Amino acid sequence: MTGRTSPIASAVPGRIRVRHPLLRRTDRFQEALGRLEALDAVRMTESNPAVGSFLLSYDSAAVAPDEARSQVETLLTAVLYPAEAPPQPDEPASVAESKPAAPELKWRINRAAKIGMMGSMAATLAALGVGKRVHAGFGTLFVAFMLVHMTVQRKRLFQ
Repeated sequence: MTGRTSPIASAVPGRIRVRHPLLRRTDRFQEALGRLEALDAVRMTESNPAVGSFLLSYDSAAVAPDEARSQVETLLTAVLYPAEAPPQPDEPASVAESKPAAPELKWRINRAAKIGMMGSMAATLAALGVGKRVHAGFGTLFVAFMLVHMTVQRKRLFQ
């Protein structure tokens, strides 16, 4: 698939998360929903048309994870890009090779920022009884952690 993002956000044995901006369109969402529900091995556990997302579960003992992923990707490619013939991949990516939505480093930085925000907010509130300078210092620390978090999440802030 050149120039396109995969509709599969994540896949682990027994579960596939599908998310794509084109699935926010009602017509494409409904068509994808109908086709996904028609697959024998796949059960729909969650769907959210507002974000164009499906959470699918399946019996990984009955269907190999790579086969389930390939079926779902082929089906959704036909729904998302109906004018084009579905691509014939040389070899589908394995479930183990699927990458998370965010790189590991960004995930760790964001987690540290969120923990820092919680801790500094608690310290800010506790410092109310100590003095204004201590309270302001912890408040400044909270704002710094919040700015780190917002920088990491900047693409999602304005979607």
